[in-house]
Amino acid sequence: MKKIAVVAASLFLAGAASAADLSVPVKAPAPEPAAPLWDVAFGAKLATDYVFRGISQTDGNPAIQGYAELRLFDWIYGGVWMSNVDFPTSAGLTDAAAEVDLYGGLRHTWGGLTLDVGYVYYYYPGEIAPNSLALGVPAANLDYWEIYFKPTYVINDVFTVGGNLYYTDSYAGSGSDGTYLSGTLKVDFSKWSVVKDVGVYVSGEVGYQWLGETDFGNIFAANYELPSYATWNVGLAFTYKAATLDLRYYGSELSGTPAFVPGLGVNATGTCGAISGLSNACGDRFVASLSFDTSLNALK
Repeated sequence: MKKIAVVAASLFLAGAASAADLSVPVKAPAPEPAAPLWDVAFGAKLATDYVFRGISQTDGNPAIQGYAELRLFDWIYGGVWMSNVDFPTSAGLTDAAAEVDLYGGLRHTWGGLTLDVGYVYYYYPGEIAPNSLALGVPAANLDYWEIYFKPTYVINDVFTVGGNLYYTDSYAGSGSDGTYLSGTLKVDFSKWSVVKDVGVYVSGEVGYQWLGETDFGNIFAANYELPSYATWNVGLAFTYKAATLDLRYYGSELSGTPAFVPGLGVNATGTCGAISGLSNACGDRFVASLSFDTSLNALK
């Protein structure tokens, strides 16, 4: 009888404990924080060169760059990006004071996938007018627009892949249509970093720029086929909080050695000069940069 009483008491106490457990409300997992209604991102960069799709925009000289970007509802964005450039009149170029990119679009993230579609206008203030140096020199000013689509996908905390597709009907004001397509890969080793707040990653891009025939609309400037070309870059970067030190190598198929260009014949400045006006703007080169990027909400 004592054994039966002990078993009964045990069952009673177990049932009471289970009932007590059921009576305690289960805490729901904390929801992910809602995206802010608005934010302003901004940053600055100091680089030893400014290379755009394999072509130096500063004639191999250092660049100072900065941007500010307004973001709304985790969908809409618009901003301005600026850099010094060097397009010397000694090479028949327009001597622009700077490059100012005005851009905007839609960008949103679903899990690891981010889609970004937008428009950018490349504005070069301070350019001299066409025919300022001689008849047909420079042939045209550089201002032009592009529309773009830039998807990225975060596979995990190490690998991120992406793509870039840009189109314009007048590349660098030349009248030539242009399409740029590239793929990107980033491998982030920050999870293995032994130093707090210090991250490290490698990244690269391989792309191709398709170009057509110029249409300067000037009887003194002959139209010709701009050379299409492949370009690439690969780099190693170190991050510390909002700062990034990037060490990158750029290359392309463009060359400054004399080459035949349809519509121009044998061009002394090669395929590089046929696009940029400079024979030395396209060679493979190493670029080091130090940048700082943050936002108003990140500073709170």
